Amino acid sequence: MQDQAFIWNQYDLIRGMTLATLENIDEETADIIPDNFKNNIRWNLGHILLCQDFLLFGPTGAQLPPAYGALFAPATKPADWQGDIPSLETLAAQFKEQKARIKEGLQDRLNEPLPQPFKLGDKGTIHTYGEMLTFTLYHEGMHMGCISGLRKGIAAGTK
Repeated sequence: MQDQAFIWNQYDLIRGMTLATLENIDEETADIIPDNFKNNIRWNLGHILLCQDFLLFGPTGAQLPPAYGALFAPATKPADWQGDIPSLETLAAQFKEQKARIKEGLQDRLNEPLPQPFKLGDKGTIHTYGEMLTFTLYHEGMHMGCISGLRKGIAAGTK
């Protein structure tokens, strides 16, 4: 179906942009929190991974380490982190693995309904896997914008 090919092409494009950005960040930079920010680049990357897994596969189908919830869920922040924090290399590998797993698991299922509709408050409701995948691409782009802002803040020397 043409619509599905379009969505998968967008997924390839957006995930490729995320990976390209990740490859141009070093470990030290990934952990800087500039003034007026509450999270860092590493948190945004982990948050993208966690949310996409959770939103597409639910809490029982997500395949990321269980500790990621405490690290990267909404309302978490690096100041509260404890234990092992994934390296950028680990996150990059997980982004690639996740992309392959999502494409394999949902390749011909984008028009299928989710187990239950996902309500975005009073903004609307997501009904199918295809709608959810496109929503997660919006979410990924939004956090890539946060990463861009963080990089500008870091470059300006506001630490």
